[in-house]
Amino acid sequence: MSNNQYQCLVCKQVLIHQGGGLSCESGHSVPYVTDSSLADIKVPVFACQDDNANEYSVAQAAQIHDNALAWVFNTFGGSEAQLRVDLMAKLEAKPGQKVLITGVGAGNDLPHLAELIGKKGSIVALDFAKQMLLAAVKRVQGEYQLAQHDIEFCVADATDLPFADNSFDCAYHFGGLNLFPSIKRGITEMDRVVKAGGKVVVCDEGLAPWIKPTQLGKMLINNNPLYAYDAPLEHIPPTARDVNLSWCVADCFYVIDFVVADNMRDIDLNVLHLGTRGGTIVKRFEGQLEGVDPALKDKVYQKAAQLGVSRVELLEKLLDEGLSRESSN
Repeated sequence: MSNNQYQCLVCKQVLIHQGGGLSCESGHSVPYVTDSSLADIKVPVFACQDDNANEYSVAQAAQIHDNALAWVFNTFGGSEAQLRVDLMAKLEAKPGQKVLITGVGAGNDLPHLAELIGKKGSIVALDFAKQMLLAAVKRVQGEYQLAQHDIEFCVADATDLPFADNSFDCAYHFGGLNLFPSIKRGITEMDRVVKAGGKVVVCDEGLAPWIKPTQLGKMLINNNPLYAYDAPLEHIPPTARDVNLSWCVADCFYVIDFVVADNMRDIDLNVLHLGTRGGTIVKRFEGQLEGVDPALKDKVYQKAAQLGVSRVELLEKLLDEGLSRESSN
C-alpha cells in the first residue's frame, strides 16, 4: 500500500511485505493469494469465505453477480451506472483522498471512485469472497483500464479490518451488509478506520417502510427475503454526525450515510430549566428520590408556587436544611 499500512489482526503491529506474504515483528504472517494469473499483484488473505459456500465463492461468482444486477435494473428500472454515481456522491470523496471499500465484489464501483479521487488518491478494496475479489483485480487490469491508479486489494472480513484507527478519509459498502455475522461490528469497524470528518456510506436490500406492508412489498420479500431487512440505524455509532437515511432502486435498497466524529456531542446537561418544575437534565435523571405521599407532594407543589420558586429548588432547600439540622443534633 503506497499511502496506507496493513495492521496485524493479532498484535496490531504494522505488517510489511516479505517473500510470500505479510509479516509483523512478532512473527505473525498473512499469505498472498496463490494465482498465477495475477502476475506481480500481491493480494494478502486475512480471512476468506470457504470455497463453494455460497454464490459469491464459486468459480463463476462474478458472472452470477453481473446477472443478478442485470435482473435488478431490468425489474426496477434505472441504470447501474447512475446508481453508483449517486452513491459515490454521498461518499463525498475528493481528489487525492484514501478510500476504503469493504465488499468490493467484482469491482463495479471502482471506475466511478477512481474518477473521483484521481491518480493521486488511493483505494483499498476488500472482500470476504476470494473469487469475487479476484474478478475485481482482473477487471482493474483489463476492461476497467485502471492499472495506473493506486488500488490495492485484500481478502478480509469487513467485521475485523486489518487497518489502524483513522487510516482512511472515507469508507463505503454496497451489498452484503445484511449477511454480516454482526452488522453492528461491520459499521463500527468502518467508523473506526475513518478519520473524524470523513463519511461512511452503507447500502443494502431493505424495502422502505411504506412499501413493505403492501401487496407489492409482500411479493418482493417472497422473491428475496433480504428485502424484509430494516435499515440498521440502531447500529450507527453514537458519535456519528449528520446521519441520513434514504432509499434507492425503487425504494428497495436502504442507504445510510454519516460523518465520523471522535466524541459524543457536547451538550451541557447542567443548564437550569425555567418554570415550575426546575432542575437540570442531570438532576431530573440522576437525582430522583423515592415516592412520597401524594398529598405531601401536592403541598410541596403548592408551597413552591406560593414562594415563586421551582419545585426542584424548594425540595433541594428543604432537604438540605433538614439534613443539616439532623447532623447538628
